[in-house]
Amino acid sequence: MQGDASTVPARVPMVIVRWKFGKKHVSQDGIKSWCGALVPATATRTLPTVDWHRHTDCYNCAYRLWSLHAPPGYLRPADGKDFPIRRACPHGGDPRACTTCAPRPPRNWPCPRGCTDPRDHQSSGTYLKCTVFPPRQATGPDGRCVGQCESTDRVMHRANPGTFFDLADSASITCYHCGQYVCVGCETAPVGATLTFCAGCP
Repeated sequence: MQGDASTVPARVPMVIVRWKFGKKHVSQDGIKSWCGALVPATATRTLPTVDWHRHTDCYNCAYRLWSLHAPPGYLRPADGKDFPIRRACPHGGDPRACTTCAPRPPRNWPCPRGCTDPRDHQSSGTYLKCTVFPPRQATGPDGRCVGQCESTDRVMHRANPGTFFDLADSASITCYHCGQYVCVGCETAPVGATLTFCAGCP
C-alpha cells in the first residue's frame, strides 16, 4: 500500500499530480495520492522527482510523507496555508522566528529616557539597565513609611514612563519604600494583610 511509509525507502522519486484547478498532490505510483485520493485519468502528472516538496501544496500529502521523506533543510508545513514549503534558517528553525536571522529591537525601544544603544536597553530580568529607581523615603519605628506608602508598581511606572516592566504580582500590593502591604485598590493605604482593601476603597 502506497501510504504505508514503513515499506517505502526515503528520498524515492514522487510524481506530482493535479486535476482540474485543485491542489498539487504527491503520488508514488500516479494512481493514488499520499493523502488518500484516487488520481483520475484526466489528472496532470509530472515526471518522478525527489524534490516533491518544491511543488506540492497539499498539506495532507506533506504530513504523511514527512516522517520518512522529509527534505533536508526544510520546515514541515504547519497548516494548509504554509506553502510553498519553506527552507529552515542556518540555525535549524523558522527564519521568521529566529532572533539571529531576523533580529528584533528590544520591547521598550526606542527608549523613552534617551538611551542611544539598544544593547544597553536589553532586559536581563525584571528591570532594564536604564531603569530609574527613585530614592526610598524614611520609615518609622514600626517599619512603616513616615510619609504615604505607595506600591512598587505605581512608583516604578511613574519614574519610568512609557516603559514596560514584567513585575511580580506582589508589586501592586507592597510598598516600594517600606516593603509592607498596601491596599489592593488604591495601592497607597497601609493594610495588615495581603490582598486587602482599605476602609476608603469599596
